[in-house]
Amino acid sequence: MSKKEKQTMPEQDLPEEKETSAQPGQETAAEAPAEPDYYEKYVRLSADFENFRRRTEREKAALLAYGKKDFVEKLLPAYEVLLRQQAKMQKQTISQECAEEMKNLLGGIQMVLGELDKAFKSEGIEKMDVVDTPYDPMKEECIATIPSSSKQDGMVLEEVQMGFMMDGQVLRPARVVVGKAGEEA
Repeated sequence: MSKKEKQTMPEQDLPEEKETSAQPGQETAAEAPAEPDYYEKYVRLSADFENFRRRTEREKAALLAYGKKDFVEKLLPAYEVLLRQQAKMQKQTISQECAEEMKNLLGGIQMVLGELDKAFKSEGIEKMDVVDTPYDPMKEECIATIPSSSKQDGMVLEEVQMGFMMDGQVLRPARVVVGKAGEEA
């Protein structure tokens, strides 16, 4: 066909190029759909599993710590009674006011307290020493104030209930009496 004939031919007779060739950026029906990316799915699944493993390890550690804390809080009152009784008996022993049986009882109390101290120390539990220190509301609970000299203003003068720390955090705050200068009785 010559150029003149193509120009004079009606448009219907010309073959359309649109149907046979795809325009750039468009897929044709003859192409297969893209296959799923299994490697990407594997990487995501692997990361999800690793996150799950870490989360469960953290939750397990938190549950164990909570259980330990709960158990120790139940033991603390008995431990405190033993400590106070030991101190009282030591004062009596020093002043020679007790019989031989009391001295043996004191020895038994000291052995029990020694074992409890070892167990508490291995679990990170320690008694707070608060007497003659500045009052710290983050570690202590003030239940009373009493008149004192200006040197003792804001200082813990007496410990009513012992306080304990576990792993650097307050397990049970100490209940204390704090001195306040300038108060009249």
